[in-house]
Amino acid sequence: MKKTETIKLGFISGLSGVYSWSAQNQLQGVILATQEMNKNGGIDGRQIEIIIRDDETKPELAAKLTRKLIQEDKADFIIGGLSADTQLWINKETRAAGKIFMSLGQSNDLTKAQNLGPYTFHHALTPYMTVQGTGKWVFENLGKDWFIIVADYAWGQAVQKDYENLSKRMGARCVGVAKTPFPLKGKEDIMKHVPEILRKKPEVLIGANYGAEQLIFMEVANKMGLKRKMSIVNTLSEINVIERVPPEEAVGMYWGVSFYWGLADILPAAKKFVSAYQRRFGQVPSSYSAYGYSGACEIFYAIRKLGTYPIDAAAVSRELEGRTFSHYKTPEWWRPCDHQAFQDHYILKLKGTEERKNKNDISEIIGTTSWELDFERTCEDLGHKKNTWGHIDPPPPSYAN
Repeated sequence: MKKTETIKLGFISGLSGVYSWSAQNQLQGVILATQEMNKNGGIDGRQIEIIIRDDETKPELAAKLTRKLIQEDKADFIIGGLSADTQLWINKETRAAGKIFMSLGQSNDLTKAQNLGPYTFHHALTPYMTVQGTGKWVFENLGKDWFIIVADYAWGQAVQKDYENLSKRMGARCVGVAKTPFPLKGKEDIMKHVPEILRKKPEVLIGANYGAEQLIFMEVANKMGLKRKMSIVNTLSEINVIERVPPEEAVGMYWGVSFYWGLADILPAAKKFVSAYQRRFGQVPSSYSAYGYSGACEIFYAIRKLGTYPIDAAAVSRELEGRTFSHYKTPEWWRPCDHQAFQDHYILKLKGTEERKNKNDISEIIGTTSWELDFERTCEDLGHKKNTWGHIDPPPPSYAN
């Protein structure tokens, strides 16, 4: 029998901010997962209702709207977050309220012991993990002398630090770093660094920027002839960013990502997800679409298995800690100590006009970094020595013995 009371999912992200493309993708992934669950009867007869809030990528607004979702809208749990800063503010509110927060954006700080709540889960790769995936492949395949263009805010700063540490461990050389203001005022913010880049003669020019700023970076690299002198690598990108680059400018550049729709050709889970997403939205999904879909599916899974309402956040957390899951690619794992999703990372090379079979065929997957425990900082590094096997007592059954 269908119950009239709904389960309320609070979604919050920068839907109109500097990274609005990716936030919209997050939301579409959550919508797809929700519609699939509702079509199959919901959870224990209850339909899932999505309450949407736009934080405009402004930290204080993110905190205010999260409080509203919890206190006024009575959201049962929160999904979203994109920028490294807004995630921390959202998490502060959900942690204080004892609510589940499934974070979908990159952050090196969210999973640290001083920030992570017992009901906080981080689905996206951390900047540290992204740099391991991209940097190791670059070192092995493109060159050992790197120059890094960094967007000067939390995410870019974290990426810079991780590249510098990785280069020391691997024996690469970071020959230069150029910081650009966030957000960029214009092309000149990048162009003024070109003389130094040419003077340092790196084998690889690495961009630690995203969205519209990444497009400017790629345009400058082409117009100033940098692509003819060195390899150009975007640490992290998305199809809805890269597709805006003219093929003749894009060809030969590289980018790192946690998911690409082309995985549908080799992975059954990816084929199922990509097909469903295309039918619903008329476009291929990005990795942020996948994070939204998979993050929602994980919470739905735990709530459905527990079969209780109101939702018991501690029980949901206990159910997910240490769980292996696969909703859209190769299997992932929730590490108990920091609730971080361990997952594979991919390197893509951009195609030219002649190589593209259709409008979505912009890249080929040329490298995979399969996750291992050293793909992320240790539990001890993050301050979780007391919570190695999880944050909820007793530990999950698989770790009880």
